[in-house]
Amino acid sequence: MMTVRQVLAQCDVFSGLNEAELEKISSSALEREYEAGATVFQEGDAAQELLVLQEGKVALQMTLPRVAAEASRRMTVDAVNKNEIIGWSAIVEPYIYTMSAICLQKTKALSISGTKLRTLMQENQMVGYLVLQGLIRVVASRLNETRQLLVSERLLTGGK
Repeated sequence: MMTVRQVLAQCDVFSGLNEAELEKISSSALEREYEAGATVFQEGDAAQELLVLQEGKVALQMTLPRVAAEASRRMTVDAVNKNEIIGWSAIVEPYIYTMSAICLQKTKALSISGTKLRTLMQENQMVGYLVLQGLIRVVASRLNETRQLLVSERLLTGGK
């Protein structure tokens, strides 16, 4: 069984932190479990927690706007696995989730209070820098995956 610090150390967002810094974050982390099909958070909700997946798989979905008489629908943009994060909006203004997170499998995650993490990042600027550096890697990766998804859909529809 891995400790909370070990789980955080394997996550790209926290991998640059030392043991003492990881301990500060891990002291406020809570373990959460979700069943397959459970909604972790909804797009548009206040972002209160960042979660690090320990087990399972979570789909990140966005709501597509209504077109004419069609009802709005959700599109899966990414799937997040072990050692990855969801809910990064908890540490970036305006602190609103930009997507919904739906469990594709039974999922276990560490929940970190966005408020507590932001306070630590403000108090210790090196922690803030390292966490944001890791977060930028995550956001860049997801942006790239979304771009690839859009290109592939465009190819499938013939550019329409």
